Amino acid sequence: MRAWLIGLEIFTAVTALVGGGLFIAAPDGSLLGADPALLLGTPFGDWRVPGIVLAALVGVGFLAVAVWQSRDGWMARRLSIAAGIGLVLFEIVEFAMIGFHPLQAVYSVIGAVIIVLAARYPEPDAPQR
Repeated sequence: MRAWLIGLEIFTAVTALVGGGLFIAAPDGSLLGADPALLLGTPFGDWRVPGIVLAALVGVGFLAVAVWQSRDGWMARRLSIAAGIGLVLFEIVEFAMIGFHPLQAVYSVIGAVIIVLAARYPEPDAPQR
């Protein structure tokens, strides 16, 4: 079960880093087939800032959580749960801003699975002083 948790966290991190990087590299969305018209009515003029947010928050965040979880770090379970909740919230905000895309549903489910897996995993002991 722990291997699945870490695997999903790494998968999420890698796909967010790649997706965010492609948005940063081509802010017109052409590398991912993302229509710039989807951003009308949002604070974003192109896909660069959303790409930075995706790479930084989801990509780097999930990578850090996966590493911490793999080391059985203190509060790793809680961090994984928080990351899963954060991913679901990220997808809700994305839906509210640009409308529905199937990947939002996929990553919302991944976030929910991460929450469930982490909740079932025992919390490591607190560090001794």
